Amino acid sequence: MTRVCPACQTRGPVRLRPGQVCSSCEARTAWQQFGDGARLVIDRDSIEAAVRRRAGEAAGEPLWRRCVGWTMPAVTVAAAAGALACTIDVLSPRPIGPIAALTRGLVAASRTTTLVGVAALALGVVALARMRRHRQFRRLAILTGHLVAIVLGSTAAVIGAVHWSAWQPALEARQGMPPRVALGVAAHVERILDATTVVFAPDADGDARNLAMGTGAVVFREPAAAWIVTCNHVAMPYVAVGTYHDVRTAPAVWVLLADGREGRATVRWAAQPPLDVALLELRIEDPPQAVEIAADTSGFGPDASVTFVPNPYRSGWDVDHGKLVRRDTHRTTAGTYDLLVTDLSVIPGDSGSGLYDVRGQLVGLNTWASVEDGHARGISLPSEALQQLVVAIRDGALDQLDQAVGTPPRK
Repeated sequence: MTRVCPACQTRGPVRLRPGQVCSSCEARTAWQQFGDGARLVIDRDSIEAAVRRRAGEAAGEPLWRRCVGWTMPAVTVAAAAGALACTIDVLSPRPIGPIAALTRGLVAASRTTTLVGVAALALGVVALARMRRHRQFRRLAILTGHLVAIVLGSTAAVIGAVHWSAWQPALEARQGMPPRVALGVAAHVERILDATTVVFAPDADGDARNLAMGTGAVVFREPAAAWIVTCNHVAMPYVAVGTYHDVRTAPAVWVLLADGREGRATVRWAAQPPLDVALLELRIEDPPQAVEIAADTSGFGPDASVTFVPNPYRSGWDVDHGKLVRRDTHRTTAGTYDLLVTDLSVIPGDSGSGLYDVRGQLVGLNTWASVEDGHARGISLPSEALQQLVVAIRDGALDQLDQAVGTPPRK
């Protein structure tokens, strides 16, 4: 078959069979036959004969050639469906779980979406360009399929590339708690390190694609459970500051222990605003030793030595030492407390970490930071606000604890 007419040697858009001439030559020949003045009549018999001739030509075309003609539309439609499925997958919520597996899954889904999207876009463009050279360019169904492949492919490629670029650095970074190294510190500081945890929290719907990270400390242990104190805004970052935190609707969080173990934890208690305190329960065998909570910090004055462990997931294991700068008294609906202002550099990710005295007792909970006269200031809630936690856990009396600190009772 050829596109060059054997009669006029003109190249046309239609493939011609051996001995067949183009439509222009057929028309010229027909008019020449009636050049002697005879009438040219197009009747029903002529039309039906032409239809039968065309049907015979189509039926005479090999099956494999007709199948090949539909291969490109079928491939573009399949690519469009694949791009749509991948886009839905990469935008779907992810449940909280092991951080390494979660990150690998998100990176793999983003990479697949990008590649499938590019393939669908390329196939759609190529198929659309090829259609312009055939009569089937006017077939609306095939044209629509190619255009859908282009739209869905480009959308998937953009969304996949954005997510890929966002999650790839997390994949290349540390995927679990860094191994402990010998820091040459005292035994009570080693106990502080042992009790340090990292907390990852999903959004209000439990979607782990946008994790919030903070720190915590083990304050009580049972044979198969560790109780961890942290901040409200770490355990439930989706709740507006200053509003009541209802733990009954709080999704589970993910906790990394200092020894490398990790697991799903439940938010068991949250203090009434403005207290920024939450309590987590992690069911795990042989939990780490808990730190001791100081019952009274009234004698803890300016220039007293303080210690805290920055978030180890971010920069590895370290211990920062500093001084208490002052105590700021705040009267709240939950009681009157002296916030402890230190010269420690508490940065995002350190919220929920413990503040310790020279004996390794927990004297405060690092909640936020400020900058004063060009110097970083860590701000901690004193341990008086935490001292009832251990008693309530031991006695199974968290409901009484709610009322003791002014939290609205659960119904």
